[in-house]
Amino acid sequence: MVTTLRRQLLEHTLALGPSWLAGERPGELSLTATRGLRSLQAYFARYLPQAAMAAVVPVLLLAWVATQDRLALAVVVALVIAVPITMIYFGREATKRSERQWRRLGSLAGRYLQLIEGLPTLRAFGREENGRREVAEATEGVRVATMRTLRVAFLSALSMDLISGFGVGLVAMVLGLRLLWGELDLPTAMAVLLVAPEIFVPLRRAGAEFHASTEGHAAADRVLQVLATATATATATLPGPTPSPRPPSSGPIVARGSPAPTLGIDRLQVDYEHRDRPALQGLTLRVDGGSRVALVGPSGSGKSTALAALLGFVAPSAGTMTIGGRPSSEVGREEWRSTFSWLPQRPYLFGASLADNLRLGAPEATDDMLLEVLGSVGLSDLVAHLPGSLDTVLGQDGLTLSAGERQRVALARALLRPAPILLLDEPTASLDTDTAARISQAIAPWLESRTVIVAAHAPVLLPSFDAVLALGAPFPMVPAS
Repeated sequence: MVTTLRRQLLEHTLALGPSWLAGERPGELSLTATRGLRSLQAYFARYLPQAAMAAVVPVLLLAWVATQDRLALAVVVALVIAVPITMIYFGREATKRSERQWRRLGSLAGRYLQLIEGLPTLRAFGREENGRREVAEATEGVRVATMRTLRVAFLSALSMDLISGFGVGLVAMVLGLRLLWGELDLPTAMAVLLVAPEIFVPLRRAGAEFHASTEGHAAADRVLQVLATATATATATLPGPTPSPRPPSSGPIVARGSPAPTLGIDRLQVDYEHRDRPALQGLTLRVDGGSRVALVGPSGSGKSTALAALLGFVAPSAGTMTIGGRPSSEVGREEWRSTFSWLPQRPYLFGASLADNLRLGAPEATDDMLLEVLGSVGLSDLVAHLPGSLDTVLGQDGLTLSAGERQRVALARALLRPAPILLLDEPTASLDTDTAARISQAIAPWLESRTVIVAAHAPVLLPSFDAVLALGAPFPMVPAS
C-alpha cells in the first residue's frame, strides 16, 4: 500500500509538470514521500488492526460479564462509554497538532534544502549566519510543535489509564461488597475481576497506536491533496460541434526520420488562479513542418506559458492544439510530449556525469554523438579539460559549471533528443553575443528538417526566422526580415 502510494505520488508529480512544482517546496515533497509515507505503515500495520480488536474484543467480554453479574456489567459499561468520548477529544486535538507539526517539519525540510542549494551564494557574500539562523528558528518551531503533540499523547494515555484503573477498582469494590452480602460466589467474582481489565486493554492500545500513527496520517493527507490536483490536459475544447471519434493511435504522431508535422494552435487561452487576467489569450498559430518561428514580447506576455501549454504542463482554459492534424485531445500525454524537445528558461542539470545529463532525452546516443553536439555548442574545450571527460560528475544543478556552460549543456541535450519540434525558451539568456553567434552557425545541422520555436524578448540564436509572433501586438504575425 505504502509503495503503491509513493509510486502514485511520484508519477502524479511528474505529470503535473514544472509549472506546478515551481510553486511547491521540493524538500517538503521529498519528506512526505520518504519519512511521511514510512510513518503511514504504523497506521496500517498497527493502528487499524488494534482498532478492529478494540471494536470486537470488549463487546465479547462485556457479553460474557453480562452472563455472570449484571451490576458489574453496569459499572464497566458506564466507564467504557467514557473511553470513546476521551479518544475522540484527544484524537481530534492530536490530529490538529500533528498536522501543525508536519507543516513545520515540511517547512524545515524546504528551508534546509534551499540553504544547501544557496550555500555557495551565501558564502560568497558572507551571509552564512543568516541561513543558519533561519534553520535554527525553523528547528525550534518543530521542537515546540513536537512537544505539544507529545503532551496531548501523554494526557490521552493518562486519561485512559485513569479510566481503566477506576473501572477495575469500582468493579472490585462491587464484587467485594456482593461477596460480603452473599449475593455472589467467589469463583464468579474472581473470574469477572480477572476479565474486567482486559476489556480496557484493547481500547488503551488503540489510543496509543493512534497517536503513534498521526504523523503518517498527516503525510497521507498531503499525498492525497497532491493526487487530487488536476493534471494539465493537453487541450480544452472550444464550443462547437462534437468531433467524430477516431480509433486510438497505434504508433507515434510522427515516425522517426519523417519530416516534422504541422503544428496548429487555435485561440489558445491559459488562466492562472492567482492572476486576474489570462496569462495567454487568443493565441492562433500555424507552423508548417521545418519552419523557424520566434515568439517575442516583454516579460509576462505569455511566451513561456505558450510553450508550457504545448508541453502539457499547464491546462488551457480554451482553445485547441493539433500536430499533423491530430487534436491533442485524441493523443496520450506521453505520445504528445514525445514530439517535442525542450530547452527551459532555467535548465536543470542533475548531480550525475556529463554523459548521463546529455542522454536524458536520447539514451541510445553514442559518445561520438555526445562529443559532436558538445562541439556544436562550443564546449569542446570544456570537455577536453574535464578530468573524466564525458564521465565527469557535474555536481548538483551543474554546480561545477558557469551559467553559460550550463545553458549550453542544456541546449546540447535538447538538440540531441530526436524530436521533430524543438522548443527553446530564452536560449541565449546566459550567453554573450559572440558566443551566441558562433553557436547559431554550428548547430544548423542539428536543426535540419526540424521545426524550431524560440521564445525570447527578441528573435535570437537562429540567423533567420520564417515568422515572428509578437505576443500582445495588434497584428501578431510579422514576416521575418
